[in-house]
Amino acid sequence: MNAIKTLSILAVIGCAGAVVAEEAPLTCQPQAAAQCAGGKLVRVDWRDAQLEGADFRNANLESANLTGANLRGADLRGANLQFARLSESDLAGANLEGADLRWADLERANLVGARLTNARLAKADLEEADLTRAALDGADLTRADLVNTDLQHADLRQAKLDGAYMSYTNLKAANLSGASMQRTRLIGARLNQTTWVDGRVCQAPSIGSCE
Repeated sequence: MNAIKTLSILAVIGCAGAVVAEEAPLTCQPQAAAQCAGGKLVRVDWRDAQLEGADFRNANLESANLTGANLRGADLRGANLQFARLSESDLAGANLEGADLRWADLERANLVGARLTNARLAKADLEEADLTRAALDGADLTRADLVNTDLQHADLRQAKLDGAYMSYTNLKAANLSGASMQRTRLIGARLNQTTWVDGRVCQAPSIGSCE
């Protein structure tokens, strides 16, 4: 009886693997320059994978585990990354325009120079992430966790930051022109040389509020 149960479990696992293979392109493997555009990779476990320069345009990566993955320069435009785990991943220079990152875990991720124009990041965890020089214009960061996040020189024009947690965030020389910041927490946030929502440039030291 135990042998029969074991064979049944293995058969189910084999079928599940076949489904995943059919839903993702054959060129979609956990490797650099992987071609995964439009692929269905829900809950895939590619922790620490080397995916530099990979193409994930419009791919479904909901709940994927990409913790510590190298995604430098990857194309993730329009990708579904809801609930994805990307903590400590390297997304420097990646293109995430229009991507859905709601509830994603990006804690301590490297997003230097990343493009997140019009990305959906509501309730995402970006605590201690590095978003230096990142493009976040038009992005929805409603109630996102940006505590201790580095946003130096970031473009946040027209971004939605309502209810965001931005305590001790580094916003030096960032551009917040036209951004919505209702009920945003800015305790200890550094705003030196920041372009404020009304176009004013905050003067030093400007800690917690634009002076």
